[in-house]
Amino acid sequence: MNTELTATTLAFEYLRREKEALTPAQFLTRVRQLRLEFQDLMGLTSSELVEEISFATRLGIH
Repeated sequence: MNTELTATTLAFEYLRREKEALTPAQFLTRVRQLRLEFQDLMGLTSSELVEEISFATRLGIH
């Protein structure tokens, strides 16, 4: 069993927890968008991730 997290897996899990009702086209668009965002985040170092979280917190996103 493969337990390694991938950007695609994270995107699906993120959307699975969302309450928003999406059409299939909207769902696919969001998966693709989130996959790219998760790929970018997975390439960051720990300190860069902390900076991203701090920035999102200041913007009221996180």
